Amino acid sequence: MKRLVFVGMTLAILIVFMLAWWQDSRKEWVSVQERYNAQAQKREPLGIRQIMVEPLGRIDRCTTCHLAIDRPKAALAEQPFTAHPGDYLKDHPIEKFACTVCHAGQGLATTVRAAHGEVKHWEEPLLRGPLVQASCFKCHGNTATIRPQAPMLVLGQQLFKQHGCVGCHTLHGFGQTVSVDLTEAGSKNLHQLDFTFVEGPHTLPQWLYEHFKDPQHVTPGFRKAELPPGEPEILPSAMPQYRLTDEEAWALTIYMLSLTKEQIPIRYYQHSARPQDPSELRLTDPLTYGRAVFSKYGCAGCHGQQGQGGRPNWNATGGQQVPALTYVKEGYTKEALKAFIQRGSQPVAKLDPHGPAPSLYMPRWQEKISSEELDALVEYLYSLAPHEEARAAP
Repeated sequence: MKRLVFVGMTLAILIVFMLAWWQDSRKEWVSVQERYNAQAQKREPLGIRQIMVEPLGRIDRCTTCHLAIDRPKAALAEQPFTAHPGDYLKDHPIEKFACTVCHAGQGLATTVRAAHGEVKHWEEPLLRGPLVQASCFKCHGNTATIRPQAPMLVLGQQLFKQHGCVGCHTLHGFGQTVSVDLTEAGSKNLHQLDFTFVEGPHTLPQWLYEHFKDPQHVTPGFRKAELPPGEPEILPSAMPQYRLTDEEAWALTIYMLSLTKEQIPIRYYQHSARPQDPSELRLTDPLTYGRAVFSKYGCAGCHGQQGQGGRPNWNATGGQQVPALTYVKEGYTKEALKAFIQRGSQPVAKLDPHGPAPSLYMPRWQEKISSEELDALVEYLYSLAPHEEARAAP
């Protein structure tokens, strides 16, 4: 009886080993490498290929399938046997940078879907097409030097400044706290986002893109009847409707994805020319300097380009909009305007006293803006008055 048990257990172990060998021989990467050998007429040994870059904390196995990634002669081959496009590997050798630091995905995986990060609970899927430009910002602090390689990233950064986003958001400690801090926007976890009204794939890039295109659709707010008893009413997103083109919305998405909490060692960082600060314009005419201050502090984010106004501010008095600045000269002396900018206005008066508080308010700028900047800003705001009224003013 014992012999029969022993034989049975031996057979069971043998069957398990045979099944393991059969499964291992049918791995996805095995068939890829066999196909590559057949096409390239080579007999390279089969096996997992691994790149370890300790300074970046990367262990990537992407070259297990992308076997010709560093072979320029394979530039016209089809995926996954094509070479890396362009000459990026000349300055970004795989042994120094690995793959996922730029392309994201799951470096340790050995199946296509898992390696591309297109599986449940993996929140860094492969950055495809222009989205990969988001990674450039990790090492290249000033995007001006990489404009040819990352035009969408550069455009996104320009749009961020143009639309005055720091008037409401904080970025690396600069800006305001009216809305969320964007310093690590590219590292948001999906559970922090509401995908109820997102029409595309439930990914961070898609949420950002659709939110830039139509913020009130993605974050429409909820009426009390739709909320549990006792919960306050939630207003629609205070994010202005900028009527962005698809390209502009994707550019801003790429810029947001570039803002991550990943710490790159200093030896990888590429220093470049420092962008001009408005204070460098202080010796020019006051209006030029004031316009630069208006841009620096993101005033256009709420007040519109050149102070034209029109940004919605739900349940706020004065037409539920942020007021324009074109007639500020009529309502304030220069000293009174300076005092108002310094102290701000919080909270904004409600149109419906029983409704929720308006999302936007005038933040306090006293600790952020210098007296020199404030003087120039007020001169610029006074200049926004229509010419006829400006001439008639005392």
